[in-house]
This record gives sequence, C-alpha cells and structure tokens, in this order.
Amino acid sequence: MSRETYTRRQARDYDERNYIGDATKLIKGLDKGQLYELYEIVIGKLNYGTTMKKEKELLAVKKVIEEQDRLDPERMKKLRRGRSEMARDARPSDGKATVNRKKV
Repeated sequence: MSRETYTRRQARDYDERNYIGDATKLIKGLDKGQLYELYEIVIGKLNYGTTMKKEKELLAVKKVIEEQDRLDPERMKKLRRGRSEMARDARPSDGKATVNRKKV
C-alpha cells in the first residue's frame, strides 16, 4: 500500500513545464535595477519553506538572473549574503554625532 502511495506521489509531482523558459519570459523587459530587486525578492522567498512547484519556479528565476551578463557579480554576491550584523542591528540614532557648542 505504501508503495502505491509513493508511486502516485511521484506521478503527481512530475511535470513537464519549462521553468527556465518561463523565467526567461518573465525577466525579458526588465532593466538592471528591477532585476536586482527581483533577485533580492527571490533570495528572500527561498529562505522560507514552500511547495516543490514554487521552489522550482524561484530557482529557475534565480538561475536565469544569475546568468545575465549585464549584472555585476559582486553586487549579486552581496545580495545573496545579506546585510552585515552591524547594519541589521543599527538604530536611526547610530552615527549621529552631536557637537557640544558654546551658546552665544
């Protein structure tokens, strides 16, 4: 019985969709700034648990964006790594130096 269930699940999860082709069509008219924003969104969504189909879509978009020649690989690397610990924990008041001046 468990063998049949497993076989059915495999058949249900198998699809013949061209994820790379769909992702290529998706990013076709986007400029550099929009591609960076989309890449950042995709990286964020991949950190959460999703269905297998959604994960395949996100990975296809990520792969197509990474293969673009016009994008800066260092900037992509920074987007993948995320913000540093110091930048994440920063408050708006950090870095604002108040100078004590003599009142006239």
